Amino acid sequence: MLRAMPLHCHCQIHSSPENFNEINIKVSYIHIYQSVAYLIMYAVRLNIVLGALLSLATAELSPRVVNNPAIAYLEKMCEPQYYNAVYSRHPISIIPSLENSPFPCEQLIYMLAICSANGTSEIDFLAEQQCLCTGSFWEAIEACDACWFAHGYYKNSPEEAESVRSSLKAAECSPSPPFQPYSNLLTTYNITSARLAPNITLTNDKFPNNTAVSNYYTLTSSFTPGKITGSATARLTSWTNTDGVRYTPTSVPPNNGTGTAGIESSSAAITSSRSTAAVSSSGSQSSDGAPREDVNVAGGLLAGLLGVAAML
Repeated sequence: MLRAMPLHCHCQIHSSPENFNEINIKVSYIHIYQSVAYLIMYAVRLNIVLGALLSLATAELSPRVVNNPAIAYLEKMCEPQYYNAVYSRHPISIIPSLENSPFPCEQLIYMLAICSANGTSEIDFLAEQQCLCTGSFWEAIEACDACWFAHGYYKNSPEEAESVRSSLKAAECSPSPPFQPYSNLLTTYNITSARLAPNITLTNDKFPNNTAVSNYYTLTSSFTPGKITGSATARLTSWTNTDGVRYTPTSVPPNNGTGTAGIESSSAAITSSRSTAAVSSSGSQSSDGAPREDVNVAGGLLAGLLGVAAML
């Protein structure tokens, strides 16, 4: 699953605040690139709440068309504030209101929204890389995954989840210079598959109807995004890809880590690797926490983006 992290404005993600209406639409398009239907579900619902215009393809994934009670339950347990806001049709403040959320999955949603590249230049990708790789984004994914596993998700093992996280993190954080946006690392989304996918069932929910973060994760400090510094501060601060066009890299640098576009995710969601997030150039420390051992969570391939998108 994704990870929660209270992002603080001191991270200077934006030289000037972005319109959160725009951010919400941007996040929805990022999700269109996911192979996980549920990510898109959230994107669709968020756009409906904001009154944003959706492409016909995305609109077909209305919660009325794709509905999975198990995923809805996981969302209620792991991102309850977001879930309630979306379902009660609370207006535009959904994303910014997650800044100080205590839930890792909601922090993940917020961080993904503010870190995602607005443009397609090297500077835009560098800013995104700094924001995602020098803060607590990957830890948040691990913690969010821990929540899903703790509440009975079983489609992938913790080991499989950890492997995908590790590959995804390497692909995003190793390239120097970065040459593509984070969304390119996720496999393309198939609308038909989402509509026809069978509902999942949950097994061994260790904490039924209990949303306490302490059930699955021990948090000793806040999650934070990485700070954008140097030349990356000149990145585009207004999102321009309103049509949701997938970026095509013009070249792949030699120092590209394991970064190949289209890393396969599980059928449940996409995440990143476990690691202690590095201290950002600003000196701000990432969170220092770990999944609770008694929950037997080794990692999470559940909702790195799923937390952002899966609202059924």
